[in-house]
Parts: sequence; C-alpha cells; structure tokens
Amino acid sequence: MVKPLVLLSLLAYAQAYVKLDFTKTPGSDLAKRDVVDPEAAQLTFDKDQYIVEVAVGTPPQKVLLQIDTGSSDLFVIEESNPYCKNNKNKAPKKKDLESPGDDYPRTPNQVPKSDRTLDCKKYGFYNRNESSTFNSNGTDLFITYGDNGFVRGTWGTDSVSVGNLNLSNLSIGVSPMTNTSTGILGVGLPGEESTFNYSSNVTGPSNYQYSNFPIRLKEEGLIEKIAYSIYLNETGSKYGSILFGAVDHSKYQGPLYTFPLVNSKYKEGSDPFQFEITMNGVGLVGKTDNITLYDQKLPTLLDSGSTISLLPRDVADLVAQQVNGTVDGKGNCIKLPKCPSKKDNQKLIFNFSGAEFSVNVTDFMEKHKGKCYLQFSALDGINFALLGDNFMNNVYTVFNLDDKELSLAQANYNSSLKPDIEEIKDTVPSAVLAPQYYNTFSADPTATAVTGNIFAPEATMSMAAPANASRNSSLNSTFNSSSNYSRVQMKKRTYPNSSSSLQANSAILIMIAAAITAMFL
Repeated sequence: MVKPLVLLSLLAYAQAYVKLDFTKTPGSDLAKRDVVDPEAAQLTFDKDQYIVEVAVGTPPQKVLLQIDTGSSDLFVIEESNPYCKNNKNKAPKKKDLESPGDDYPRTPNQVPKSDRTLDCKKYGFYNRNESSTFNSNGTDLFITYGDNGFVRGTWGTDSVSVGNLNLSNLSIGVSPMTNTSTGILGVGLPGEESTFNYSSNVTGPSNYQYSNFPIRLKEEGLIEKIAYSIYLNETGSKYGSILFGAVDHSKYQGPLYTFPLVNSKYKEGSDPFQFEITMNGVGLVGKTDNITLYDQKLPTLLDSGSTISLLPRDVADLVAQQVNGTVDGKGNCIKLPKCPSKKDNQKLIFNFSGAEFSVNVTDFMEKHKGKCYLQFSALDGINFALLGDNFMNNVYTVFNLDDKELSLAQANYNSSLKPDIEEIKDTVPSAVLAPQYYNTFSADPTATAVTGNIFAPEATMSMAAPANASRNSSLNSTFNSSSNYSRVQMKKRTYPNSSSSLQANSAILIMIAAAITAMFL
C-alpha cells in the first residue's frame, strides 16, 4: 500500500552550490536498470523513490520527478499516457487490441486495459502544447530498462525551475507513452544519455551528447565543479538530500575515500560512462566468525534508481549459503527460511580498493507476502555487480562527474548535527584516496589480482602509485595502453567449502602486491 505523499522541496544556493531536499516515497516499480535480466526480476518489492518537485514550461507546470544517479536524462510524462489508470476507460476492446509484435507498444491501441494501472496523476503531468517555451528538436525519445520498462516520446527544450532556480532551454524528454509512473531527473554522466550510443563511432543528429541538469548548473555558474553529494538517510526515513557542488561533512563519519571510476563495458569504449568503482571483495561478520565470501576484483555500479542489488550468481550463492538462504528460482532474490530477528547484528563487509564499508544484513531484507528476502538478484554470466539504494542508504556518496571519481564514507544518521557544507572547488574537500586507488579492475583478466582474505591487514594496506600513473587514471587504462610490462597470471579462486573462512597466506599476498606495483616501476 502506498503511503500518503508528504513532499518537501527546498532549494538553497547561498554560494556556489545548490541544495535539494527530496522526499522518499514508497512505490511498486521494479528496479529499472538496463543491466537487469527481465526474467530475473519478477518479485515486486516496495521501492523508495527520491522525489523532488519541479516546474516545467511557461507558465510553470508542476510535476514530481525521481532523482536518479543511474540515468542522465530528464523526462516528463503527458496525461495521454495509456498506461495511466486515468486512461483505463479509453482502452481498446479485445477485438480492437493490436499486437506490438516483438517491439514495445507504439500506439494506445496496443496497450490492453489490464496494463492501464499506473497512478501517474499523483506525480503530475506535463502538456507541451500549454508551454510557450517548449521547442521540439525533432529527435525521437526511446529508453528501455531491463525490467521491460520503456519510455517513448520526443526530445525538446523548455524552462525548468526548482524552487527559485530556473534553467532555460534545458533538454527534456516528453513521453506520451511509458510504463513507468514517474518522470526522471537524471544526474548521471553524459555518456549514459539515451541520445548517445557509446559503442557507435557515428556522431550527428541521431547520436549526440548534451548538457544535462548537473552540467547546466556549472555552465550557469551555480556550481564550480560538476559534482554532487547524496545523503539517502537511513532505511525507513522520509527525507534525504542532494548537494550540487558541495559536501556536507555532518552527513558522514570516518574517512571520505575517493575511488576512480572504471568501465565494465570496456569493449564499448575505454572512458567510464557509469558510476562504477572496483570492489575487491565481500565478507560477512557472522555470529561467531568473519568469513570472506568473495575476493575477486569486480566493477561495481552504484545506482540510487535501483531498489535491489545485483551480484554474479556465484557471489549470490555464497551469500545465500552463509545466511542459510536459497536463491529464489522465480525472482532470483535470496529467500530466507525465516525472517531474522530485529536484534540480528550480522553485517556484510564490502571492500572497495582497500576501503571497507559495513551494512547490516537486515538492511537488504524485504518482506513480501509473509516471506523474507534479501534483495540481491543473482545473474549468470555477468562480470559486474550493482549496489542499489539498499546499500546506498548506509553511505554518503560524492559523484564527481568532472574528474570521473566517486567518494564514499559511512553515513551519519545523527540529525541533531548542524550542517557543515563546503563547496567543491577542486578535489572533494577532506576526501582521501582509497588505500588501493591505483589498483583497480582491469579489462585484462591476467592483470587483475585477488585480495585473498578481506579481513587480513593486506586487504586494506596502502599501495603506492605506479611511476607512470597520475590522479584520475586507473590501471584499466594503463593495462590497455601499455605493451611493455610483465604479466602476472592470476587464477580465479575456487570455494570447495564456502561455509568455512578462507585463509590467505600473507607472504604470498605481499609478493603479489609487490609484483603488481613492480610492473609499473
């Protein structure tokens, strides 16, 4: 059941930063990233959406949009959308229902009455014909998501206002047909824009990048750096915030670590276009001991627009075994034999480039029809992981689009602290490089080392930068551009008995680390 929406939309830009407070509202959409296998996402969980009020057009038309770090486009929905339940009475009769074939629907007569269920009205509609400042550029809008979600429409420009801030001629998509209930305010990298095919060598009217919302903020002089920080707040809270061009030091505790972005889709280009960083391993702080579940370098996407998290099947199987669960064959989430106690203090440990972050296992749990699941989708044949908002609720995240870096710290839920906001003018203030910043996921599997026991000191030790490395460069680009280095063959670790802790020989790990560093000296 969807709770009543209580919206708070505040904007402040006292100096060179923009602050948006958003409302977390539960919905029922599936996780929507393009990395999800449609057949692997059949369980529908309540989904937190991060909603801001936006005014589009002249005169302004108020709509509620979902902030999404995994999307780069802004699109709004028109009232004629046949998937909205306000258009249920316009559904074609069975004899008049047309088949879209293997494609997504293009006309209202291809959308049956049974699919016209979205409560779009509560999020507001946009009418391009009622805006004197809308201009179409004649380009088709088409976005698909992995849960069979899609958006059809047209591209254009219009004025967009949030609070007292107004951006004129901002690129927006206008959709008269989509099976998503809310429009999106995407704040991702320009390489993720739906107008651009990263793997295509052709540029022009049908394949281009544009200045999206965060880029326009810098172009208008409202921020100095195309960077923003997100505080999703703890699970169950109603509000969160996003700071464009600044960091709020009161929202995190401990070190703020910086990581270089990497690219799991390296075959489509070397430049990162998603917020992926290197995960060195996953561990479990159990009831009696610490257990390393996985110790391979894995590119990991952080995405606030996804409710569930995705893991390679072998990693998900190991997590399931340690919590006495099973990977659900229908939804590919982890089904628990019984719902854990609120006092359950087991934690999952995620090691990113030598920096560790802990999350309560129960933070990944969702109750569905009386059964409890861990919201991890297990997929075969993938070479990456995705951590959605069930992870991001636990961390403070800084997305640096200018430098293609990402910074993480453990979130601080102490709401009594006064804001401590500092602008991002160059590097992220107070952030430090992750201990193994330069030792990242590589497209060359022979150059990717294992970390062994992630609870051993070696897993978090600092590694010196290679002699030919510079800030914002990763070993991924170094491996792909250099032909004069000695390769160290690293084999994937096997787990004959995943219920026992993995043991690593410290001396061997040190030798491996030294060998990797020596390749660049």
